[in-house]
Amino acid sequence: MIAKLTLATVAIVALPATASSCKAVANAGGGAVPFSPLCGDPAPKGKLGLTDAQARNATTVIRVAIKRDLSRRAAVIGIATTLQESYLDNSVVGDNGTAFGIFQQRPVSGWGTVATATDPEVAAGKFYSRLVKVKRWDTRPLTEAAQAVQRSAFPNAYAKHEAKAEWIVAKLAPRACKEAGQ
Repeated sequence: MIAKLTLATVAIVALPATASSCKAVANAGGGAVPFSPLCGDPAPKGKLGLTDAQARNATTVIRVAIKRDLSRRAAVIGIATTLQESYLDNSVVGDNGTAFGIFQQRPVSGWGTVATATDPEVAAGKFYSRLVKVKRWDTRPLTEAAQAVQRSAFPNAYAKHEAKAEWIVAKLAPRACKEAGQ
């Protein structure tokens, strides 16, 4: 008798040896689905379209994802969120002086102090700490995952930044990996 193997019963996952930030998770069919790694891929050619300060902030957001061993998807959600909230400009103060930094975090909503909200590394860490607690954050539409963390007045606005966020992550991940020691 020959047993029929299906994708639901067997999943073969090849993980790159150099991708320490690559994880696998179970999908609904029971197989393993690898996350796309942040480190290991070369940067695509082309202009980034960001100022030096914006690129530094984006690199920081990506580097924090790498240091936390999160996936490329997490970094894309983080970058898309910052594009919507501040366009990676750390000097933006929003909502009548109550939201600060690249993620527009509000100290009164438990995001810490103004100083921590305007420190891109700390702010990214707080964002990712909340993101990974969102049920199915890694498989939900980007706008749903970002909204579950941010609770924006414009919950669908994150989606318009997804393609740009993918490009920024692809372009800056090699630099962020180097800074993270990977």
